[in-house]
Amino acid sequence: MADLVRQRQPELSPAERKLARVLLASYPIAGLESVARFAERAGVSAPSVTRFIGKLGFRGYPEFQNALRLEVQARLSSPLARFQAEHSTKGTESLVSSSLSVARHSLEATQDLISHHDVDDVVAVLADVKRRILVLGGRVSASLARYLAGQLHLLRPGVSLVETEKTAAAQQLIDLRKGDVLVVFDYRRYQADSIESARLVSAQGVDVVLFTDPWLSPVSAFAQQVLVTSVETLGPFDSLVSATAVVEAVVSSVLTRLGPRAQSRMQSLERLSGKVVIGSSEP
Repeated sequence: MADLVRQRQPELSPAERKLARVLLASYPIAGLESVARFAERAGVSAPSVTRFIGKLGFRGYPEFQNALRLEVQARLSSPLARFQAEHSTKGTESLVSSSLSVARHSLEATQDLISHHDVDDVVAVLADVKRRILVLGGRVSASLARYLAGQLHLLRPGVSLVETEKTAAAQQLIDLRKGDVLVVFDYRRYQADSIESARLVSAQGVDVVLFTDPWLSPVSAFAQQVLVTSVETLGPFDSLVSATAVVEAVVSSVLTRLGPRAQSRMQSLERLSGKVVIGSSEP
């Protein structure tokens, strides 16, 4: 079912794509709930659920749920449950080896969670040099925001990082206009200021791109594209390994899309950096 949803995503409307994200992020539980609850999770209407199910090839919600139940029965246990059971038997592994194993599994899980249709859209948006881009991170994800903003700055103009430790995010977003882009990183526990920033700029016609976890930040209600990554880890804190890998893949794709234009900018920045180093008074 998950593969079917991913295959049909290019055919879906924005509301139906929200349903697809929710289903894939909480698979298969979201699809086993009532129509009303499924619609509420995605922030769409019940008729949108009906249309979504129809595009997947089902005659109705009961038929769709029955297919999900049969799939669950066939699997007996989820890949994650099997991984955890196998992992628990490896008591002789070092902590580092165990952590790397979990990270590897998290990357594999992200392959199933992420919408490649949304990835393509995000790359197209970030490569559009006519748009200004602001990147906003949270307490945990600030490093990801800084990394993305820094890398994009090397490839194209008009990229800025929202420095929340200096001034309120809203003050830095006030000049965004329709067609500009706000990239938001928001993971559990979701930040009220990030959610409010996304709400405000969305109302102004700004496109919102969200990087989040499988439980979906409330920012998803205002986002045009949502990139979901696994945060599985051994410790008590969510891991950003998979999110970092996706950010790197997006940056690489933007570079490929911009081609010689990005390469020329990087060469100019290197020449400028070289002059600064040579002329510096530092020892």
